[in-house]
Amino acid sequence: MNGNSSASSDNGLLIGELRGEDSSPVILPLETLRRHAAMLGTNGSGKTVMAKILIEEAVLQGIPVFVVDPQGDLARLALHGDNKKIASQGGDTKRAKSWRDTAEVRIWTPTRSKGLPICLDPFQPPTGDLDAEQRVASWDMMAAGLAGLCDHDIEKPEGRQVKAFLYELLITATRLGRLPRNFPALAALVENPEILGEDPDLLVGSEVTLEMLKELSEGFVRRPVRLELSRRLKARDTGTDKLLFSLGVPMDIETMLEPCTSGKVPVNVLYLNTLGTDELRHSFVQEFGRRLYDWMLSNSPEGDEVRLLFFMDEVAPYLPSDPRRPPAKEIIKRLFKEGRKYGVSCILATQNVSDVDYKILAQANTLFIGRFTQKQDRNKVRDLLKVGGTDTEFVDDLPKLKAGEFQLFCPDVSNEPIPLKTRWLYSDHGSPLDEDAVEDLVSDKLRKWAKSKAVDSGRVALPPALPSPGATRPGVGWVDDDPDRPFEVHLMGGLALLRDRRDPLSVMLGVTNLLTSVVLLLTTYWLIAAWMADGSGGWAVLLGALLSLVAASAISLEILAGEDAMLVHRLRQRARPIQYGLVIWVWVLWSGTLSGLFPLEELLIPIQAAQTATTLFVMLEFYHRFKLGRLSLAKEDSIFATLLGGITSLTAMITESEFEVMTASERDLMRTLRGAVDLFTLGFIGIMLYQVVDTTPPPWVSEVLVRLGTIYLLLFTSTMMVQRNE
Repeated sequence: MNGNSSASSDNGLLIGELRGEDSSPVILPLETLRRHAAMLGTNGSGKTVMAKILIEEAVLQGIPVFVVDPQGDLARLALHGDNKKIASQGGDTKRAKSWRDTAEVRIWTPTRSKGLPICLDPFQPPTGDLDAEQRVASWDMMAAGLAGLCDHDIEKPEGRQVKAFLYELLITATRLGRLPRNFPALAALVENPEILGEDPDLLVGSEVTLEMLKELSEGFVRRPVRLELSRRLKARDTGTDKLLFSLGVPMDIETMLEPCTSGKVPVNVLYLNTLGTDELRHSFVQEFGRRLYDWMLSNSPEGDEVRLLFFMDEVAPYLPSDPRRPPAKEIIKRLFKEGRKYGVSCILATQNVSDVDYKILAQANTLFIGRFTQKQDRNKVRDLLKVGGTDTEFVDDLPKLKAGEFQLFCPDVSNEPIPLKTRWLYSDHGSPLDEDAVEDLVSDKLRKWAKSKAVDSGRVALPPALPSPGATRPGVGWVDDDPDRPFEVHLMGGLALLRDRRDPLSVMLGVTNLLTSVVLLLTTYWLIAAWMADGSGGWAVLLGALLSLVAASAISLEILAGEDAMLVHRLRQRARPIQYGLVIWVWVLWSGTLSGLFPLEELLIPIQAAQTATTLFVMLEFYHRFKLGRLSLAKEDSIFATLLGGITSLTAMITESEFEVMTASERDLMRTLRGAVDLFTLGFIGIMLYQVVDTTPPPWVSEVLVRLGTIYLLLFTSTMMVQRNE
């Protein structure tokens, strides 16, 4: 870390000096960029300045840069710093001149010509030498991007179906040499996929059959959904939306890495202020991430060099904590996860630590932690550091830091936090730039160069990298068929799972719902008959009959929804608040029958069976959600508040940095359940053998037999139905 600034920084990153009496320069090894970095601090702590310093240092090392600039702060990289000011602040004016001579800052402005206009090409297919998994992932992201452009949330059932449909449609069209190159062409295919088979010669020698085209038309989304999707695609070809896909240089990483002036290092600032809506910004960042990811996979490094730096400012809206998943989150997550082995350095900055997915923050090997005044923010920082096993004693002193002061955590340099004061910038720093100011910063030479690159975006330099035919369907179905996906109980709905027969636990749920519906309908009939016959039970019987009828009707609504997946999803969501009320009512029926309040003695065994099954699934749900971190057990919350939150929301997360999310599959639950039941059964048999001399078994024996029999029946039925389906 110590030494002469200009000499020691030749092969390192001069980022500042130590705070305190020893003001030695702090120089990070260039390799630290490869393992990613993050700047954390409140507004005004100096995060953006710190990011600019890393950008300047990367350019001085010959590393090109991509910057996502949501606010316009980073566009000021195109403005030179004042030499006198740099010198007065102890800066190196020779290095500042080197920055000015080396950096070629381009400000790209989508949908506007104020800067360098740039447009998206969401129809550019994955290319290059990709392995099977990478091909599937790249096509999946392409389909996800198009679904997002049409305002479909791929985390919702209909959005997943649309993405799966587009995935298959794009790949099928590409196999036949008819990949759509614009929105009208894709809209026509979406409206009627079978037009791909109008020329029989195209099908000869391909893996595509007429039956596959028919399945595309009928097997993924309903015709009304396809027609609406087609209309949305056509709408993208009008007005401002059309400019996003037609005005300027088509987004291409190789083009953006090419210097306009030989010997310069490109600094590409993606200025998002020209995009009028959050939806357009998310779509732009998602498509940029996809293009960068495809480039990364197609250009493997020869050694350990850092090939480019990607910085994203104020990432919270794009990388929020689970369960929120905006369009750009998945691709940026992949860049952070896989970038280091391809020499792509990823750097982010945020003032909202609690709002950013901790799994992405954890990918940053180097942390710059600035001023945090709020206790809850400091707690989040402390939790994040605990995950990495780092000392957290300094966290309480974070409010004392001034602008430009950080605690630096870099295991490549020191195992202890480094008190850092940033150096002075070589570029200018100030308020965000508006579009008019950006226009003045783009030279005629750069505009002429960009105009020469604004060619037809339909040109494909390399053939598409298609997944193998066998990999196509798994690539689409990973969302629904993932064995590690969270299991959610739907006591109010779920009978369609009997038709689905995808796994034993889902079928068990369907059988449970069917059993509960029958029992509730029977109790309704019995209670009403008893009340009409002799008025026995009074208001309690009448109220019980009404509740049973309502519950039985609600639990059967999914049958009426048929194949309408979106309606089924809405029914389940609306029914969630009364799921647990249903379980309570089954218990009330059981206790009311035993106490004589309800004349249901003849239905006691079915009631016990329904009670066992519904209670079992509630217990499984809470157990599984606890493992997955879906019940918030914050220290300041009471148990009652936690359970109430689970009943009303079921989406709360354990604090990410306190409890790393565990994965648990449905097979794990089945094995756990079967093991517990077998163990209990062995114990019960042992008790029965011990009491065999007693010819009159205790009253509880029959009840235990009913409950064990119910669970074994569920296990047996579900297993047999799944095996038969397979």
